[in-house]
Amino acid sequence: MQLERIGVALRPRTTLEAMDLGAVMLRAHARQVWSAWFAFTLPIFIVCQLIAWLTGMPWLGLFLPWWLRPLFDRIPLYVLSHAVFERTPAWRETLKGQMRWPWVRTIAALTWLRLDTHRSVRMPMELLEGVSKQQRSARWRVLSRTLGGQASGLTWTSLLFELVVFISICTFTLWLLPGEALPDSMRNLTQAFQLPAFKHALIWIASFVTYVSMSMIEPLYVASGFALYLNRRTQLEAWDIDLMFRRLRQRLLDAGLAAVLLICLGGFGTAVHAAEATPAGASSSAQAGIAEAFHQPLDDKDASFSREANVVYLDPRFGTKHVVTHWVPRLTPKKIDEPLPSSSFVFADLVAGLVNVLMWALLGVAIVALIIFIVRRVRFSGVVLERPERTLSALKTSTVQESALPDDLAATARELWRDGHRREALSLLYRGSMQRAAAALHIQVPVDATESDWLRHAKALDDPSRRDQLVSIVRTWQLAAYADRYPGDTEFASLLSGWPVQRVPL
Repeated sequence: MQLERIGVALRPRTTLEAMDLGAVMLRAHARQVWSAWFAFTLPIFIVCQLIAWLTGMPWLGLFLPWWLRPLFDRIPLYVLSHAVFERTPAWRETLKGQMRWPWVRTIAALTWLRLDTHRSVRMPMELLEGVSKQQRSARWRVLSRTLGGQASGLTWTSLLFELVVFISICTFTLWLLPGEALPDSMRNLTQAFQLPAFKHALIWIASFVTYVSMSMIEPLYVASGFALYLNRRTQLEAWDIDLMFRRLRQRLLDAGLAAVLLICLGGFGTAVHAAEATPAGASSSAQAGIAEAFHQPLDDKDASFSREANVVYLDPRFGTKHVVTHWVPRLTPKKIDEPLPSSSFVFADLVAGLVNVLMWALLGVAIVALIIFIVRRVRFSGVVLERPERTLSALKTSTVQESALPDDLAATARELWRDGHRREALSLLYRGSMQRAAAALHIQVPVDATESDWLRHAKALDDPSRRDQLVSIVRTWQLAAYADRYPGDTEFASLLSGWPVQRVPL
């Protein structure tokens, strides 16, 4: 890495200072970042909306851009990673540069790592370092010791910022609407939500507002994560000290050529002068050499210390060598002296782990719900989704319903009940009672009338006993049809007595 070209001040920073550095980097290169961002993400967003429109599922316009965020995050990271070394790419160069970056880790971020809250810090390590799988795992274990909780906190904070921007845009839009365009009451608004056109239009507007809020916050999220990554690398590898020594070396190399020449010439002249001035046969003694080295003369104490040292070294405990053999593991793990994380970081990592487990569980629920939705929406020919006995019961019920009412409704229902066709008996009882109740109320039987509609019609009866009898028949049919809860023989017999099963004059 060419640290000499780096354009930011490298020094160990706190978490908030590192995030502030990311915001400053983004502000300094805002034009390059957002021009490349919109050039890359806006066509993809439009394609997602077209897919949602063609499939008739407007919620895909919200879901697909959110799911593709790891793909979008490559754009700000590419610009900022080059801008750090004082070479900011244009938007065309940024788009072309995506082909040179690895895609395997991006595919992982779009699938099994989609709900990873450490993406802002993990992505620079995976895309910029380009190490193998084993080295990547070891590198992440080192980087995430203090960055795990910080990265998760950054993810949730950015999500809250996007929510604030989304609500702010929606509120500002409502302020701009004229009063007569707003619904008169919440009832009118609820009725408007039931209209498919209004619901679809609301989803399209929400998709657009979500894209705008994502475009505002997501580059800041990537820049802050990249700054956290740089700060962690500075702490681990002492980039600031390394850069200081490199600059010192370069400064000495730039200004030291003349000094080296002068030193060489001066040393050569001094050596010639010393050779001429030294008498032949004269040699420096060991005592003079030591005195010159330590700047003090030798005395008797030094001589006595030397004699005592020789005596000590003659002792077998000091003067002999011992060979000790013991077994050691062939592959010993390297101990990395790292500062222990503080209690706040440990708590943040714990919360991040719990949130990750919760998000994985939500992903599983979403996948199961999506599968159920697809199975219910797409009808495969030749596949029976109901149980055989339930299908047979439904066929029998439809047969009874399609036939005309018998003259003696109570006798026919009692016979079906006695033969074991309890569901058909209750169906006949319900259908016949509702037709006779409609005749008593002088209303036409609606084709699509539900049990709730008949309970509402029952309130129009003046006789309380008849009203209670009709409600009992409807409730009994609901329990049998939707919960497989059938009444006893005595309760069924009470339903067959009196109005509306028996023809009692009004």
